[in-house]
Amino acid sequence: MTLRQNGSQALAWGAFEAGVSLVTGYPGSPSTEVVEAMAALQAQGVAGDGAQIDWASNEKSAFDTALGVSLAGQRALVCMKNVGLNVALDSLMVANLAGGPGGLVVLVGDDPGGWGSQNEEDSRPLAAAAEVPLLEPVRVEDLAPAMGQAFLLSEQFQVPVVVRLTLSMFQATLENAPRPSPPLPPRPPAFDRQPERWNVLPIRVVALHRELQASLEKVRTVFEASPLNRLDQVAGGGKGIVAAGGTYQKLRELGLGIPGATEPAPDQSPLSVLALATLHPLPEERLLSFLRERDEILVVEETAPFLEVQIQALAQRAGLSLPILGRASGHLPRAGELQAPELRAALASFLPGHPWPPVDEGKRTMPSRQPLCDDCPYTPLLRALTAVMERHGGREAFLVTGETGCMVRAQLPPWQILDAKYGMGGSIALAAGLVRSGLPQKVVALAGDSALLHSGLAGLVDAAQAGLPLLVVVLDNGTTALSGGQPHPASGRDIQGRLRPPVDLAALVAAAGARPVHVVDPEDGEATEAALEAGLAAGGLAAVISRRRCPRW
Repeated sequence: MTLRQNGSQALAWGAFEAGVSLVTGYPGSPSTEVVEAMAALQAQGVAGDGAQIDWASNEKSAFDTALGVSLAGQRALVCMKNVGLNVALDSLMVANLAGGPGGLVVLVGDDPGGWGSQNEEDSRPLAAAAEVPLLEPVRVEDLAPAMGQAFLLSEQFQVPVVVRLTLSMFQATLENAPRPSPPLPPRPPAFDRQPERWNVLPIRVVALHRELQASLEKVRTVFEASPLNRLDQVAGGGKGIVAAGGTYQKLRELGLGIPGATEPAPDQSPLSVLALATLHPLPEERLLSFLRERDEILVVEETAPFLEVQIQALAQRAGLSLPILGRASGHLPRAGELQAPELRAALASFLPGHPWPPVDEGKRTMPSRQPLCDDCPYTPLLRALTAVMERHGGREAFLVTGETGCMVRAQLPPWQILDAKYGMGGSIALAAGLVRSGLPQKVVALAGDSALLHSGLAGLVDAAQAGLPLLVVVLDNGTTALSGGQPHPASGRDIQGRLRPPVDLAALVAAAGARPVHVVDPEDGEATEAALEAGLAAGGLAAVISRRRCPRW
């Protein structure tokens, strides 16, 4: 119990207490720490005996595997970050119609402000579009019990449940270790053969959709009485705050005198606060009860005005005319993470004249602005690539694409080598598009080893089938380095460090159609430059695999 020190560890304990059988996902801040905490607890013999914990090639594979465990009647947790939900969404949009009897929980970590992501998308509208229950605990001490409740909810209604959290909640500190939740009853593996349900075919889609919508209305009834929601009531009417999920934890920690704050200011503010953890479907009666007693509402949420818009619609249907303010109205910043200065400014505007105490104005720096490590194996590769480009017309004669991973730091001085970088696994297909456009420059695609296995292989196959003159450089450092050194299928080890047969990247790239394929050690500058020269001279799709283990991990 002494290991329960932050939100990630609390979630890990909660999942183990819920009797999870499989934990899987794909590395990506901020959800990575939960899987690593569970692996550490299991390795120490503290918890999780018998649970299977491992990373998958991508989020869709992880979700489908977890769904299979659920169909077998056992509990599965699949962890991903905001952009990872996009990858898993295709499967979630079918599993919602025919969920398994075992609890299936999707833990999604959102990243307001894009501190470690290529965007700051809000996962809540995706969960609502999938028509699945959505939980976002409002206090760090609620995280462990929320996991158990999510699994129970999934099993009660046989539907996947999304638990969405933001970066700050994963990192929030527990002042006191929460009491352990009662363990859920174990679920032995058993497959209930129901071909008319588990085979989701067009003839059954409408009927299954209607069943899902009926189940959601039952979930709404459960959410009306959920202990995860809380009301910090101030006597009388006046103004109120509806705080969605982890924004309530932020308000508590500010010490601004908000009701329920962990460090109340000397002057308590006359604001009532309704903290909502059940965000889809909304507990409408509970919300309406709060709205009817208020003169004005400020909705605090991250990142989209997801709740604000819904509350406005709810109030209109109920004939209420009170102002409902938030991010859509401009009373909170429309983009970015809500940090202490933004929250204090919004409160001061919402309740002027109140003696709001000052807050820390400190700002964080973006992790992507940190340079490559001094001994990074990417550095000699970049040196060799730069030298080869200089011999073939210089930097202006080339276009270089990249993708998510440590290579984003190659955009910093002195390299500044990337012309275009978008999402995970996209560099090769992006480069193929540039080649197809007929531009005069030679095109080089930098691909990470983990990203290639995640979703980049299809782009490689398509480029080979099209016979495109393209040089692909695979940066193989044996790990998912930027996320913290997690293994991938070509690493040769699992999350516990146990050996397993690695995927042969050279054979895989060759089988996809690349000719030639050179494997080099970037520390051998002469051999690396020769391989790059051969790739450029090949006239078709060629690949160089720059292989050296990341010394940090």
